[in-house]
Order: sequence, then C-alpha cells, then structure tokens
Amino acid sequence: MLGRALIHLSLLSTLTLSAQVPVKITGEYHKLALFPDGTAGGWGDMRDGQLGPRSAIPNDSGYARAFTPIALPAKVRDIAAGGRTSYFLLEDGTVMALGFGTFGQLGCGEACLKGSETPVKVNGLRNVAAVEACGSLAYAVHQDGTVSAWGVGAGGIYGGRTQGEGMSFSAEPLQVLGISGIQQLSCGGPLVLALTHDGHVYSWGVLHLNKVLADEPRRLPALVPGLDSVAQVVATGVAAVLKKDGTVWVWGNNQQAQFGNGKRDDANFSETPVRVPNVAGAVTLAGGHVGRHFIALLKDGTLRVWGNTDWGQAGVGITGREQATVVSPRISGVKTVFAAGNNSYAVKTDGSMWIWGYGSTHPGEWPMKPHAKVPLRFSIPQGLLQP
Repeated sequence: MLGRALIHLSLLSTLTLSAQVPVKITGEYHKLALFPDGTAGGWGDMRDGQLGPRSAIPNDSGYARAFTPIALPAKVRDIAAGGRTSYFLLEDGTVMALGFGTFGQLGCGEACLKGSETPVKVNGLRNVAAVEACGSLAYAVHQDGTVSAWGVGAGGIYGGRTQGEGMSFSAEPLQVLGISGIQQLSCGGPLVLALTHDGHVYSWGVLHLNKVLADEPRRLPALVPGLDSVAQVVATGVAAVLKKDGTVWVWGNNQQAQFGNGKRDDANFSETPVRVPNVAGAVTLAGGHVGRHFIALLKDGTLRVWGNTDWGQAGVGITGREQATVVSPRISGVKTVFAAGNNSYAVKTDGSMWIWGYGSTHPGEWPMKPHAKVPLRFSIPQGLLQP
C-alpha cells in the first residue's frame, strides 16, 4: 500500500510540473529548475547523486534521459548547482544539499564527506535569503545581509577565513568576513561578486586578466571602485554588473569576446569596469560560466547576447566561434531569461519555454541531441516540442 502511495505522489509531482514553467534555471553540467509552487527538479549529470538516488533515474553514461523531480521535505524558495552538488533553500530559511561531498560541499560536517543521494541539511544555517554555488564552493546570503560559505577554500576564496593553500576546505559554513548589507551574490569559478543594498559591489577571489599578468587571489572582499547604482551582479570568470540605468558593465579578460566590443584576444583586458556597447534598457542579466556568454533582457522583451557561441548559445544561427559584437537572438516577447552551462533559456509572456545552444553527445540525454543555433521550444518534463 505504501509503495502504491509513493508512486501516486510521484505521478502527481510529474503532472504538476508538466503544467508549469520555471522561475529559475541554473547549473553547468547538471541543471536545476525551480517552479512557482515550490517544487524543483533537474537533468544532466547524475553520477554523484546530485539529482537524487541514481538507481531510480533512467540514464545513459550517467546522464539523465528525462527530467527528474527531486523530493524535498518542504517548499523550495531558491536553488543553486555546484559542479557536482545541488542546493535547495527551503521556506523555513534552512538549506538542503545532495550529491558529491568529498571536499565539504554538503556542509554537514565530516559525516557527509562521502556524499549523499538524498537531501541532507547544511549545518548551522538559518534565516537564509538566497543560495549560490560554483564548482566545489557554496554560499548562503542571510536575511541580515551577512554571507556564509563552505566547501573548497583554495586561494582565499572565503574572503579572509582561509585555511591555507591547495585543496583546503570547510565541511561546515563559515561567515565571510569584511562584508555586510549584501542582497545578492554571484560566483563563477574562483571569482565572487557581492551586491550591497545601496548598490555597491564587493569582489574577491581571482579575476583572470591575461596570460602574462599574474592573477593573484584577493583574499579579503574589497569594494570595486567607481561602481554605484548597481542592480545585479553576474560572475562568470569575467565580472559583470547590470546598473539601475539599464546599462551593462564588464571587466576581466576578453578572451571569449565577453566585452561585446568587437574584439576577442588575450591582450584585451580591463581591471576596471567598461560599458558593453549597444546594450540599453536592460532589466535582467544572465551569464554562463561554462558557456562564456552573456544575455541581457530588455524592457521591450527582446534579448541582447554576446560572447562565446561555440554551441549556438547566442541564438543567431552560428556555431563554432565567438560573437564579438552584441546581437539579438531570434526571439521576442521574453519575460525571463537564464544562462546555464552552454545553453540559453527563455520564458515568453505567453508561458512558452525556449532553449538554444549545446545538444548532448550522450545518447538519450534530455532534452535535445543536436546543437540548436536558434531558439527551440521545449517543455518540462516532455523535452523538445517538434513542429
């Protein structure tokens, strides 16, 4: 009887998800999606249990063949995907994690270093407002504006709470020192940006500039000079901010044409923010760390994209190179946009979902096989919708 009840609940969860569009999509090698009713699920790499019990997930070569709902003890308010670990902020302000844990990514002490295929509670976290993750590191932004971090702390990424060099880590959250009043945080590789309530930006970690200039880690958070009135921060290895006036500014290395200025080379870098040309009236900025591209959603529902488009993630019909100037993908009427891995995603005002970029080389991996050079319609959990 219990088994039948669980199957019934699973079917209900799937049916509920099929009628919804996500409010957030995030991740690199595995993707997570959050829905308005507080449910969540994912797809992609499932080899470390980051999508739940491996034995229950149909897969090829360790990659899910279908969208996978993830069972959690309460409604979810936010999600974050590390390299091999998944994080879920619950409505009571606590955080759950599952997946790889060898370097403390699960945040629940020494007992969790073996990893977990079922959600475990991150120790000591309460009153969390948002979660963020990149690689083997995770962050929690608390409602009081403080920030906690756990996982690998190489290069002083904890912002002053270092534990030496190399693969040092903390298996439980530590408070990031030297910052307060934080409302949003973004990390990409070793780079971290934190936005304050008054529109200023802290940065720490490593900002890669070029092959010659030594990329020294910044151990303590420091205010980025000359930046104010910032509405959103996006760290992808390259640093970017969306200002309240709708303009976008970037700094770091332009190796993947992420400045949008028509150039693409190692020597074209900036240690201070420079404005991305031909982007105005933006209301949301998304950036893919692995994808190495940026997407700006404008007030009129159109998009502007620049950076790498090896897999078609610019959405303008080309692959195999960088998109060095800002372009408009073949889609309009957009209300939400996401960049995750080598893919771009959009939700239109009519409720339809669209995807473009990388197609899987793993047989049967959801949602598409060939690369998409232009936006294609898809649905959760069905996958691509054929015309």
